[in-house]
Amino acid sequence: QDTVIALQALASYGEATYNSATQNGVKITSQKSFEKVFIVNNENRLLLQQIPLPEVPGNYSLTVNGSGCIFMQTALRYNIHLPEGAFGFLLSVQTSNISCPLNRPAKFDIVLISSYTGKRSSSNMLIIDVKMLSGFVPVKSSLDKVNYKI
Repeated sequence: QDTVIALQALASYGEATYNSATQNGVKITSQKSFEKVFIVNNENRLLLQQIPLPEVPGNYSLTVNGSGCIFMQTALRYNIHLPEGAFGFLLSVQTSNISCPLNRPAKFDIVLISSYTGKRSSSNMLIIDVKMLSGFVPVKSSLDKVNYKI
């Protein structure tokens, strides 16, 4: 819910500060001869422009000129490999109520059970993206029966 509220606030801010004559230049430099310039104007204002930084950690300078509003962000991503056999979540996938009548499409229920097994009291957020098998579609009324337990 926090994410949705933040996105709504950013959208409202973007709407309030929009100017069709905006053009900005963003220059990123480092002491080790790295330089990248991004131009943000009305034609590309919704386009994500990004570049990986060549040295992390490192010292970088950012210079912005022009008129208008832009949103800039840095992201540091890393992965800590868990020891063999140590997982933060358990996921079980099963089928039930399988029905394969003649001259009718096959039907079955997909049962997904997920639980957090980490050392903290909660995991903060989990997204389970369920892809359907080729040729199958969910029965829309069954999506109302999804059971979320927190």
